[in-house]
Amino acid sequence: MDLQGTKEARTQEEGAEGTLDAYGAGSSRSKEYHKNEGRDSHAHENPANVHPLRRRQPSFAYPPGARSSGTSSTSTPSRPREPSPSPEAVSIPQALGLSSRDQRLLCKARRHPPVTKKTLSELDLPCIMSNINLRMDANFDRDLHFKPDLDGEKGRRKRKEAADYWDSMASEIAIYAFQAAQPADTANASWSPGGNGNRTFEPRLPGMFETLQEVIKTLVPERDHPSVMQNLEVSLLMQQVRKGVLDMVALATWLAALLKTHCAPMRDEWADRMVEQITDGSQSQDPKEIVNGLQTLFAILEAMKLDVANHQIRTFRVLLIEDTVPFLTEYFEGKINRGGIQIESARQWYISARDTAQQEDEQKSPTSSQPDDMKPLDALFRGITEHLLQFEPPKDFPETFLFDSDRLWQLRSTIQNLINLEIAWYIFESYVHTQKRYLSARDETYSTFRSRIWSLMEDGVDLNSRAGSADDDDPYLRGGVRWLQNMRSIALEIARFACAACCLDVVVADEVITPIEAALEWHLSNESDLFRYFQNTMREKVLTATLSSARKYLPLSPLAICESQRTGPQPPSTGPAGSTPAPSSTAPSTTPSSQSSLNPQQYDIERIGMRLAHMGVLHWRVWAPILYLKDEIADLDPPAFI
Repeated sequence: MDLQGTKEARTQEEGAEGTLDAYGAGSSRSKEYHKNEGRDSHAHENPANVHPLRRRQPSFAYPPGARSSGTSSTSTPSRPREPSPSPEAVSIPQALGLSSRDQRLLCKARRHPPVTKKTLSELDLPCIMSNINLRMDANFDRDLHFKPDLDGEKGRRKRKEAADYWDSMASEIAIYAFQAAQPADTANASWSPGGNGNRTFEPRLPGMFETLQEVIKTLVPERDHPSVMQNLEVSLLMQQVRKGVLDMVALATWLAALLKTHCAPMRDEWADRMVEQITDGSQSQDPKEIVNGLQTLFAILEAMKLDVANHQIRTFRVLLIEDTVPFLTEYFEGKINRGGIQIESARQWYISARDTAQQEDEQKSPTSSQPDDMKPLDALFRGITEHLLQFEPPKDFPETFLFDSDRLWQLRSTIQNLINLEIAWYIFESYVHTQKRYLSARDETYSTFRSRIWSLMEDGVDLNSRAGSADDDDPYLRGGVRWLQNMRSIALEIARFACAACCLDVVVADEVITPIEAALEWHLSNESDLFRYFQNTMREKVLTATLSSARKYLPLSPLAICESQRTGPQPPSTGPAGSTPAPSSTAPSTTPSSQSSLNPQQYDIERIGMRLAHMGVLHWRVWAPILYLKDEIADLDPPAFI
């Protein structure tokens, strides 16, 4: 999806009109980047638009509509004046019997198709190369690609705007057909503003033909441009439309042949469907069916542009990854010099984390502390790990993690899920022990228990999936909405395991499930001693795994670090927390024998450590010289670990 700036500097400058949104998500990592949905330039990100609990970039948004700027100079409120119709305005014939909704859409719906040259410009190579989010995401998602972004409130709004546009286009086509069938004198009068005293609207069909011409010219070689200009000459097409002699079937057939010549074979079926829809609509004189064909046509154009952009992402992926640190360094230094980013709080956060790490090391034995050359980076990981482990979700991550915040929220969700799982397992074991029973095959029981709990959690968290793909119900919160929503089912599953371990009746009685459910609800909803115990245990495990991976990554290039993620631990049979085993595209078919024995939790911890170390090492290379260690290395060569 984005060569752009990874996931982008999409949202970056808002205001573009658009619909694409790529990076976003499907089974393969995709990024919703399109249609300038508001991520405008791909090059910068606007923190003001980010949710307080997730640094999610807004999608590319439609540009703000034109607003009248005039205000009344008198104190008496005045009704806004209707703009005078332009010379191209068309009357709405009362005899056609259009509904009030159709008339309103003719006057109020957007003037241009959902797919335009401007909305697709975000997928141009220069925009891709300057998209910061995309550049970052390219380091972590091998299958990064663009796809239309139609999710959430913004997606719903875009779908409605598009539907209104096409409905208004169907009415407009019906008006042109109606007027073309009228006697010459009547028809001529109806083309003038206010003809017959009817309401008027600004026609969209000329703009649609013009947009069609512009977009196609961006998708076909220059040698085909004369043919495009000839067949899509707007003035000639509109003249034919007004006279009722435009052969839409012939035009659709020519367009299909042209697009098939240049698009991927998988799009041929769409092209044939487009011709079929326009043919059926023309033969039955059904404007809505013709519009369905036009919708299909613009969908093909968007898909072709996406195909080109995604091919460019694959082609330039290595360059994007290797250029990550220099590009981000230059970008942030420019932002700092212009006062476009406030980083003093991030600097103070790091100093506090470093002081805390030093105090903790002084309380430990000398052999347990990190080597001196790793201590600055160790402090960074300790500081960010606290955000991932704390009971209450942080208000936000430090500003320097602006383009990693989605990935950090994802890791926090995973870690909190693992803590919750340990709490559930503890409750199960505690009940078994109160019955004077013991587990004979603890590891096997744990593996089955874990699998059953995750199956109740619907779609769990996959460490191999793209960051920021969490649901709208916000599993980033401690405890997770899924845990709270499935509390009863989880408690029942724990009770079933307890009954089986204690050789009790298969039917779970209330006296078994009631105390289990009460304990589960309490520990998931409160920062109990049990939570703090597993929090501290998880902290040590995560930090150990993270620092181990970080030592391996420090001498490696960004590309080598990225590729090393593919050779991590082999997924156990139950897969990472809340997920199925990693697909072959993200996990090797063979791994060292020392890793094949990892239990499910060890696998999760290793994956978390690798992911966090990957983020941390890249982050450190960018920010250590310009912020965290700026004073220490001002007059010295940077240490080897930068």
